[in-house]
Amino acid sequence: MDWGIVPGETVVIKSKNITLRDIVQAIVDGADTVPAIKESFGLTDNDEGVSDLGDILDVFVPAIEALRGGGCGGCGGGCAGCHGHC
Repeated sequence: MDWGIVPGETVVIKSKNITLRDIVQAIVDGADTVPAIKESFGLTDNDEGVSDLGDILDVFVPAIEALRGGGCGGCGGGCAGCHGHC
């Protein structure tokens, strides 16, 4: 699944009604590993959808880190939003 285009209200962990939006918020709040996400929500490996967490983290952790860093990656080129003024 391409988690980058999935709507935020998509339920990822059905047994606990945890949405993609909930997981992304947990990432923003600092839970940026599978164990940290599992701990945040009280999940076990047996919860349906836990196997998707790694793929979700692969999409959203780099995006959130880029935003925290100004979104330009240091303006090493290709930063259309900065127009060379970073």
